[in-house]
Amino acid sequence: MSRAEKLWYPIVLTLLIITIVISLMVGASFISLQQIISAFSGGNPNQLSILTSIRLPRIFAAMLCGGMLAVAGAVSQAAFRNVLADPSILGVTSAADFFILIGAMLVPTFPGNKFVFALIGGLVALALLTSKSALSSPYRLIIIGVAMMLTFTGFEQLFSNGMGVQTTGSFNGITWSQTEVLLFLGVSGMFVAVFLSPWANYLKLSTEQLQTKGVSASMMRIGLLCVVVFLSSSVSSVVGTIPFMGIVVPNIVRYLVGRDYQTIIPLSMLMGAWLLLVIDTIGRIIVLPSELSAAVIMTVIGGPFLIMMLQRKNFNGIKSS
Repeated sequence: MSRAEKLWYPIVLTLLIITIVISLMVGASFISLQQIISAFSGGNPNQLSILTSIRLPRIFAAMLCGGMLAVAGAVSQAAFRNVLADPSILGVTSAADFFILIGAMLVPTFPGNKFVFALIGGLVALALLTSKSALSSPYRLIIIGVAMMLTFTGFEQLFSNGMGVQTTGSFNGITWSQTEVLLFLGVSGMFVAVFLSPWANYLKLSTEQLQTKGVSASMMRIGLLCVVVFLSSSVSSVVGTIPFMGIVVPNIVRYLVGRDYQTIIPLSMLMGAWLLLVIDTIGRIIVLPSELSAAVIMTVIGGPFLIMMLQRKNFNGIKSS
């Protein structure tokens, strides 16, 4: 582990702890640090209920989703060898959202229907993205992905207008049961991503080089993309689409610690958890007594970030190696 890697892990962990404390304090009603301690000591049951039933599940859900989306972005960039690859702009999450809506119309009482249909939608998008025409050029991949995103979003809005259903990309009202689902899906998916991180490094090599080593590039790419679909569909099934996390976080991490995916993936997990918690905390207090969803704020941040990356003079679309 390099010096930069050793430095950034404790820094991000410290920021995460500080943000958790602040997030417990702020909201529709402010609870001071002293009051938080008193509430957990049994001094104020009302405040304890707010903390344990409303704020804590929201904090854990935001952290889990941030880590999952950041890891999904890092893995998709490795699989496509494209630093702009991200489940949201490639249409994976939009497809998941649309299929969730279709599932709600067809089998509303089916257990786990949101996750199952989100997974089906993600796999449909993946099948379209891994066609030869999509993979022939980094820019073609992004164009096809954006076209898919707009298409699935349009269909979702068309159908949801008739049903009154909308995926918000917000953590408002999230429950412990939803957080537990995210915990199970997120931990399992991120564990597999860390375990397969050496594959992400192998894909920096050309197909010919991998063949001489007896390694299948196609198998590794498909395996990594299945992890991407699993993680992004899991988030979509619980909170909806939160865009750009998979672009912003991995590219910042890559700038900080280099291009080794065995470092990028776990640090992206940690930084994604911190960043989305910051975003959600800001959204809760910026327009009190109302709030802004994490999806809205991430769009405001991620859009200019994507434009900046596209306008970099040395950007060639495949600098993830």
